[in-house]
Amino acid sequence: MSSNYFSPETPAFDRLRLTAARRVQPPRRRSQPVLLLKIIFCATLAFLFFIGPWNNLQIIYGNPYGKPYRNNDSTAAASETAAIYQKQNYSACQKRLDKLDFIFNERRKVRQNATSSWKPRNSKMKFDLYEPEANCISEERFGSDSTVRYEAFGDGPKFVCGVDVLAEKAKKKNNCLVYSVGSNNDIRFEKAVHTYMNGCEIHTFDPTMSDTPFVGGEYATFHPWGLGTDGGSEGATMNQRKDDGERMSFQTVMEKLGHTNRTIDILKIDCQGCEYASMPPLFDLIASGNVLVDQVLIELHGVSDFTSRLKKFFSAADKAKLRIVHKERNQWGCDGMRCVEYSLVSESFLREANEAILCSS
Repeated sequence: MSSNYFSPETPAFDRLRLTAARRVQPPRRRSQPVLLLKIIFCATLAFLFFIGPWNNLQIIYGNPYGKPYRNNDSTAAASETAAIYQKQNYSACQKRLDKLDFIFNERRKVRQNATSSWKPRNSKMKFDLYEPEANCISEERFGSDSTVRYEAFGDGPKFVCGVDVLAEKAKKKNNCLVYSVGSNNDIRFEKAVHTYMNGCEIHTFDPTMSDTPFVGGEYATFHPWGLGTDGGSEGATMNQRKDDGERMSFQTVMEKLGHTNRTIDILKIDCQGCEYASMPPLFDLIASGNVLVDQVLIELHGVSDFTSRLKKFFSAADKAKLRIVHKERNQWGCDGMRCVEYSLVSESFLREANEAILCSS
């Protein structure tokens, strides 16, 4: 071997020096953030190209719980999956409605507990205890003669719950019934019902129009009767009109018209004070299950001793399971405070109307 084999100028020495340098250098470490990103990227690709499609195939071709459908019927699978989702969604919605019912009941209890000690200091306060305790999501001001829906302003229109629900009932079952008590030939409400709930049967009552032809025959059937007690004289007249119509209880009216086994979907009543005589007996009939009324749109008037009459009125309404959903002072008359419009809705129909909004697919 030559003596200059490992001299600095020889290739062998270069290789030896390079090997020694590699042994001395520490190993290179991969950047941790870069490694983490690579892991996330690989996991995403795995899901997109394998796990995701597999789950979709399970939903389309097999039961979500792992049991395959016969003949891989994808239509049946999709339908059953949709049915399962709809059932779960409906159940969750029912729980929300239960929660609303609980809240509404608690509000009513507070008012009922306060009634015994309620002593209004003046006439302006006499209606203050009776505030809305429930909410109808689809409530709307209703009853104008406008051709534009929701364009119902000023005096006359009422706050109605579930107009579309009633319209659907009228369309499908042809069994919608509306009573309008007190007219004076103002037929805007009847016309709106005819327009937006086409198919509802409408009856208008007013004992003060014996000298005046009813102009709403295109929309409603007119009866020259007053509501109150059989053979009574409840209610007042406006503008010096004659008042010679017969008074009847609701039970007698429904028997005469053959409506004893039907639901009154809307009862609109403005009879200048007859409400305190006619409504509590009706509420008793509702509470006993002999009459069904889904909502009452009523103007309560300030009359003598009406603090005690209000207590009796709302106590009877509570027993009939009617909820206060709206209150509006009549600012166009009654000195702006002595008359108040109320909307009362049955517990069952209020839930049905809210369900139509909250639980619709």
